[in-house]
Amino acid sequence: METEKANKKPVFSFLVMVLAVVVFAAVGSHLFKSRSAGLIGAMAPPIQLNEWITSQPPDLNGRVHVLEFWATWCPPCVQSIPHTIELADKYKDKAVSFIALSVDRSSEPVKKMVKSKGITYHVGMDNGLSEKYSVRSIPSTFIIGRSGQVVWQGHPMKSDFEIAIVNTLNAPPPAAPDTK
Repeated sequence: METEKANKKPVFSFLVMVLAVVVFAAVGSHLFKSRSAGLIGAMAPPIQLNEWITSQPPDLNGRVHVLEFWATWCPPCVQSIPHTIELADKYKDKAVSFIALSVDRSSEPVKKMVKSKGITYHVGMDNGLSEKYSVRSIPSTFIIGRSGQVVWQGHPMKSDFEIAIVNTLNAPPPAAPDTK
């Protein structure tokens, strides 16, 4: 009888732990989805920076913007740079501005990485814009349509990232405001 009780105790503990993990995963997934999707369809906070690493800030008028928050010390961020360079080169004549805002504390490592990786798109230093975009992890990328609305958010290596760029480019231009 004692052996039977002893055998049931670990099984019960294991089932309680599995149930707890499932509940926490479901709640966490819901919270993450609601945070990450919070800006989809909303007007994007304006991109105003104090420091651009690349020589010129991008033209923001009437263009699609791909805005990425990243850091030099973030391995997934660094791994996505060649892919972003490739996409920026592919869409450079298509009215798309690629903008990477570093959350690094200092611009020196960013300047070195821009040079060593041959980054060809616009790079600047984040000055609090990541908070306005509710960035919780990096890399975190947003696609902003011509109307200024956020149309996509996610990791720049997701399979639907380029599809979202194409769909945003192919979307009809925003209607002109009624002047009557």
